[in-house]
Amino acid sequence: MNRTGLKNHYINRIVKLSVIASAISLLLLNCSCSIDSVTDTGNSQSSETVTRITEKSSDKTIKLTMFSSTLGIEKSQDNEIRKLIAEKTGVEVVEVWLVGQTSQNVFDGLLQSKNLTDYVYFNERLDEFYEADLLVAWDPYIEQYPRIKSLYTDEEWDMLRQSDGHIYSVNIPGAPVWYGEDADETGLCNTAGFAVTTCCKDPDVAFKFINDILSDEVMELRFWGIEGVDYLVNVDGSYYRTKEMTDNLSEKEYVRDHVCQYQMMPQSRDFCV
Repeated sequence: MNRTGLKNHYINRIVKLSVIASAISLLLLNCSCSIDSVTDTGNSQSSETVTRITEKSSDKTIKLTMFSSTLGIEKSQDNEIRKLIAEKTGVEVVEVWLVGQTSQNVFDGLLQSKNLTDYVYFNERLDEFYEADLLVAWDPYIEQYPRIKSLYTDEEWDMLRQSDGHIYSVNIPGAPVWYGEDADETGLCNTAGFAVTTCCKDPDVAFKFINDILSDEVMELRFWGIEGVDYLVNVDGSYYRTKEMTDNLSEKEYVRDHVCQYQMMPQSRDFCV
């Protein structure tokens, strides 16, 4: 490639990156920093469209947003389990999934725009968002909320500390993710995981919700659903599903309208599914 061709190549690459960043910003602009209420369209052909509005919803539910750099099934606006969780916690989270872009392009665009949702789950490059000062430290909330603290032992929490001594993310589903070339080299990964971003207007609300959804009552809703609809209880107290109940979970429309696991958010390590 000659000098002119090389120059044009780099110009085209810069333009392409700028377009990608702009597109991602437009996608997330209306759902970032969203302690105000948001609404989603429930359009099954694309990632949830989230629209920022200026007033809280009439039922006083606080609506937050979350972007995950993974594929997922969007939830309808009236998702049953999500509404039940909101009734118990006072918070509803609209999840936005990776659609129509590569994760690398999304990460580049978000780092450039610094326009994030309240929560994020990234399967890589999360440390770059820490370095860009885009993540909220967990330390005060770990001590404040016992269910959050119970996600890890003290030793495991220490493994998640960044270079400044603070913790900015947790692994999913709340259990250790080990890494290292040597079998004896272990630790918790802080390059991928779940975090609260500095775009969140009220981190206290965001962390309280994390603690609330780790309760046994909400964990049952997240991963079992509604008794008599999604599962039954044996005489010994154990839960089970009929074939019809199990088949429902493989139906995209049923999951979209009814199931809400918040699967990329922390999960109690003491809860058995």
